Amino acid sequence: MIQTSRTILKRAGWSLILFGLLNISMMIYRGENGVNSMSNLLSLGVIAGVFLLRGNLKVTTWVTWFSAFYWMYRIFSTVIGIIVFQDQDLWMTQFRLYPILSSVSWIFTGALVIYLPWLYCQLRHQRILAALRTSGMEAAPPMSAWLGGAGLGIILSILIYLAFSSADAAEALQRAKQQLGPNYNYRMTSIGWSNSQVEAIVTVYNRNSIQSIDVEWAK
Repeated sequence: MIQTSRTILKRAGWSLILFGLLNISMMIYRGENGVNSMSNLLSLGVIAGVFLLRGNLKVTTWVTWFSAFYWMYRIFSTVIGIIVFQDQDLWMTQFRLYPILSSVSWIFTGALVIYLPWLYCQLRHQRILAALRTSGMEAAPPMSAWLGGAGLGIILSILIYLAFSSADAAEALQRAKQQLGPNYNYRMTSIGWSNSQVEAIVTVYNRNSIQSIDVEWAK
């Protein structure tokens, strides 16, 4: 069967709609289980998929760029996070206490890592590139997406590392320990500053439970 640009765009469009709906379902499922929701950017895939079904080449270039950018960002931020932050104990505890939720989350993440390169290759098909050139649009590889995604993953990881290594982060962990005592493990989840106010979220866990506590103080 000869593939036309419209055939390829329809396949990519339906896949985006499916993945967007899966992401929305994951957000609802994680929210109902008290877990931070995933990025809602992927939910926009439902809208983008509709435009691809209609053969919109402008949206095709945007989706191509985003698939490369987001894939590189996720790969770099995840790898750096595993190496630098070393939260394996927390992940194993989450998997032991919430096996279904953890399994579904990891399967979705793994599927996303495979899906984004597949989507990129679909939208970089020679027939799509020919259609772009015929319409007078740019058909060169989106190098800015690859470099930008990797750069963002590295920069954000550095910023998070610096924030979590700061004196205020150490203070937040100490204040959390004062609340719950020594029978827990403590991990920084987030920290922010507003004028002289410090607001942090600390994940607290042991073999039997995982919880998040808010810590605030004025400097």
